[in-house]
Amino acid sequence: MLAVLMYHDVVPGGGKYANDPDLLRAHLEYVRANHPVVLPGEPLQPGKLNVCLTFDDAHVGFFHFAYPLLRELGLRAVVGVSTDVIREETTAPIHDRLRVSSQAGRKGNTACFCTWRELREMQDSGTALAACHSAGHQDLTGPGVDLDREIRSAGQIIADHLGRFPNTYVYPSGLVNRRIDRLTARHYPYRMRIGAALNHGWRNPGGGPLYRLQGDGLHDERGPLGALWKPRLRYYWNIWRGR
Repeated sequence: MLAVLMYHDVVPGGGKYANDPDLLRAHLEYVRANHPVVLPGEPLQPGKLNVCLTFDDAHVGFFHFAYPLLRELGLRAVVGVSTDVIREETTAPIHDRLRVSSQAGRKGNTACFCTWRELREMQDSGTALAACHSAGHQDLTGPGVDLDREIRSAGQIIADHLGRFPNTYVYPSGLVNRRIDRLTARHYPYRMRIGAALNHGWRNPGGGPLYRLQGDGLHDERGPLGALWKPRLRYYWNIWRGR
């Protein structure tokens, strides 16, 4: 069985869509001590709950706080990249970058996101695996969306900068329907959404996107792994309805 954990930013004090670095450390130490940690497509250990760590949006807090921590603990994670807001480099000081919100970043102050240079460093280290998180981080199910740009072309941009077409697509805000997932599956063997359920493995019985558990706003070191009866119940519910 597989639990895919979803995080966003890492900032001192944490937040609704972030975690405090010290609490994230305690949480990742708990994960390392109790679960095999895998990346998309890697073999799962039978009889254990395998865990895949994912960080959406490639906030600079991931590079500054989470990346050194993951390296220290010998863990690896997926980082979801929306290509419209990634720049090759920035001259902004790190303490200024960490203060910029995602909302401001998507309006043009892109310093709050990782640069391509930082993403290359993390991927080359073997610590972070880039996933495609669309081009413009918009609702793909809405009207007038250029799906080829948001799905295939965004992955190609990542390949052009990082040297490898990503094997994973993370749906913006978790929003997807079956038509869009069939289109996305032509390019990415692994797709992820929200859903608060455990997964059978890298492929659920219905073949749809993998479900993820909310990992932001941690209150203790176990986080979403502390009470798994609801995600496990949803897992059996999904099997019953063929998903």
